[in-house]
Amino acid sequence: MRNITVAIPDDVHLRARVWAAQRDTSLSAVVRYLLETLPGISRSASAFPVSKPNPAPPAPNAASSTDVPSAPSQTPV
Repeated sequence: MRNITVAIPDDVHLRARVWAAQRDTSLSAVVRYLLETLPGISRSASAFPVSKPNPAPPAPNAASSTDVPSAPSQTPV
């Protein structure tokens, strides 16, 4: 499991901690849940629209430029 650092205003932190405490949980558990369920949050799609689509994965067994031997250089005679 990874730890992250998030900078938020003091008042937001206080309200979030109180909200979590009222539900007998931690702020970390709330943030973890929100991140795990992020694809299901419809508001996030409009608040954070996709600006860059995911790059297509490489085709299976596709040769990369490092796999292909280069032609020997020829000097004109």
